[in-house]
Amino acid sequence: MSVPSNPGGLTLDRVQGTPSPGMTTTAVLGRDYRLLWSAAACSQVGDSLRTPALALLAATLTRDPRAVAAVTVAGLLPPLLFGLHSGVYADRWDRRRTMAVVDGARAVVVAALAWSVATGHAGIATLVVAASLLALLGTLFDASAYALLPTVVPPEGLAAANARLQAGTAVAGGFVGAPLAGVLFAVSPAIPFTADALTFALAAALILALPHPDSPPILHFPLGQDRTKKDGQGATTARSAKAGAGWGKGFGFFSGIGFSEG
Repeated sequence: MSVPSNPGGLTLDRVQGTPSPGMTTTAVLGRDYRLLWSAAACSQVGDSLRTPALALLAATLTRDPRAVAAVTVAGLLPPLLFGLHSGVYADRWDRRRTMAVVDGARAVVVAALAWSVATGHAGIATLVVAASLLALLGTLFDASAYALLPTVVPPEGLAAANARLQAGTAVAGGFVGAPLAGVLFAVSPAIPFTADALTFALAAALILALPHPDSPPILHFPLGQDRTKKDGQGATTARSAKAGAGWGKGFGFFSGIGFSEG
């Protein structure tokens, strides 16, 4: 009986552990990527637990539709208003530390919110403040996660890693967190927020498990000062954000905003 010279259709490169052109496996992406992916997905589950739970809680606290809408809008405005600034800060700060601190802070904020809900002290104003603060912190976390990605995967794996990260967070939020939020809220209004706090604490721990870079990030420099100077003048954060907005506008990124949702 003859033995196939190439069983299973494996290429020599794959047998030897070297990916053939165009193939990027999880093993190639490595442990650091798996930690980053898990932290981002975990945080997204927490976000998706909290957002519908806040709306449901607001609806139980008041019959005023304007108050309920205020809670929802409070969670949507920070990414629109401060998204570009978050990207600037993500380039300037240590991304690993930023993500860990942000999720640690979010865990504390949501834990306090869960306590206030459980004890009956939560009001509409509390929900508005919590929604705004958590959305703002989430914007910084997301910007830092995508900025950190090129430092944990090889260049040839960046496209696949980015696609898997986006797909993973979309699935975690749309198919895990959001449906689970209503079920947990039906059991007790405080449970979704308690679970949210736990997801953020776990995500912070996963980020801290990433090895600290031997040298500071390329764009790690004092707040308010750009990494490149012209005529001794460093660009401010606002100026950097404005430059980013102009770049995006030039590529049509902002065309149709406000019309894409129905």
